[in-house]
Amino acid sequence: MMIIELPEMQLPKWIGAIAKGHTVREFPLENILTDSLYYPASGLNGTPVKFLAGNIFSFVYADYGINQNKFLADLNGGGPRCGFEGYHSILQQEILRKDIVPDGWRPSLVPTQENERIRLLDREKKCHPFGHWSVWQRNPKSEPSIGPSHFSFVFFSGEMSAIYQGLYCRLKIAPKILAIIQPGAIGGEWENVSSNESFFKKVVKSNQAEFPEYLIYGGFGRGFYESPCWSEYNGNRLVQLPERYAGIWKLNRDA
Repeated sequence: MMIIELPEMQLPKWIGAIAKGHTVREFPLENILTDSLYYPASGLNGTPVKFLAGNIFSFVYADYGINQNKFLADLNGGGPRCGFEGYHSILQQEILRKDIVPDGWRPSLVPTQENERIRLLDREKKCHPFGHWSVWQRNPKSEPSIGPSHFSFVFFSGEMSAIYQGLYCRLKIAPKILAIIQPGAIGGEWENVSSNESFFKKVVKSNQAEFPEYLIYGGFGRGFYESPCWSEYNGNRLVQLPERYAGIWKLNRDA
């Protein structure tokens, strides 16, 4: 689909090259992060791809509660809700740690409060890290209105703040859009991510590339998401998505 209230992008050249059959010799991390959408604590929710493909061509998801078998079954299974409707993959590959961070890299920011560290370590013990990259092409019989000809999709099983530091902060790149859609909906997050005082927000703020240009904020409950969760995005809501009571706000640089 696409949101008319947001700028329309042209298909990035690096995705176009893959679509033409060019061989991928190394994981194109910087290309993937540039003008991307970052969706932490995503679960297997396809809402951002469904409504923003065309405004965005590179989607980066992260959730330490999803294991590899469950993810791949959802992506490539034979059920009607698997994969991305109207599309088929033209590239799929595993992402290794060496593809995204140098040897020995560790997050520079860590929680300072003991109770936070304990909760984080407890959640991380249940995580089985993996990364997966795929590129998708619209089916010949699909209507162009469903979305662009191609898009990239990356999924990491890992903690959202560590991934943000290892990817965006380390390379001084900000995603174009950050999606915060009721993280920890079933009690899976170690902190209140949407709080103005959250550790994750401190991580995002620490990025030399500054905040993402747009914020998606929503969840399961009408009336709870009328305003953005972070004060940097205070202002008029640009658009309300048809799913998850999710709205989009633009960064208020005067805040």
